[in-house]
Amino acid sequence: MSKPFTDAAGLLLLLGVLLSQGCASGGDAPRTTDTRSAASGDADSAPTADAGPRADIPAAMQEADGLFPALEPGPPVAVPEVRSRNLDRFVTATEALRAGRLTEAEGLLLQITDEQPELAGPWINLAEVFIAQGREDAARLALDKAIEANPANCAARTELGVMLRREGDFSGAESHYRACLQAAPDYRDAYLNLGILYELYLGRLEDALAAYRRYQLLASEPDRRVAGWVMDLERRLGV
Repeated sequence: MSKPFTDAAGLLLLLGVLLSQGCASGGDAPRTTDTRSAASGDADSAPTADAGPRADIPAAMQEADGLFPALEPGPPVAVPEVRSRNLDRFVTATEALRAGRLTEAEGLLLQITDEQPELAGPWINLAEVFIAQGREDAARLALDKAIEANPANCAARTELGVMLRREGDFSGAESHYRACLQAAPDYRDAYLNLGILYELYLGRLEDALAAYRRYQLLASEPDRRVAGWVMDLERRLGV
């Protein structure tokens, strides 16, 4: 976890990264990766479209200091006291969120969004708090605010896409994944989510195969499970 800078230039730089991007909640996997079904209980087996759900696909923990693409321009100029205060709040809130201190995190993030609603990151983390509390409607409103603040923020777009897909709004989910990729063509999770959406919910197998292949190309090491899904789709499509 990054520590707050004490110099003015450092504060502005860190706010431009941290508060614009947000941070996933604690645990091994952020919700911005959707789920996929498997034909059997084996995580490596080839899936079928009518199989039951399994756990979310693990993904790298998204740290607050830079794994989300820096898509948002720097925050509007604020007086140093506000910048410093909100940076301290954000760091503390992120630590509280990871530790499961949801009430503390919520209070701090609400203070930031009240003073600087134009920053997407605090809205995203606030959505994570609400999700952890089972407050889905509040989470959606927070994600809407994040996208309003920065329409190019892929963390907010993919998170909201997952929520919409689970509610059966497949076209809404697709639109958010595609909006993310328009802004950041190499954002891997959006391709994975698109592949799952196309294969299991829309029956667009060729599009699913293309999305999975793109996901694999962007990986430092190919995902073994996704490789199995690619092979299964190739067999089904005869390619």
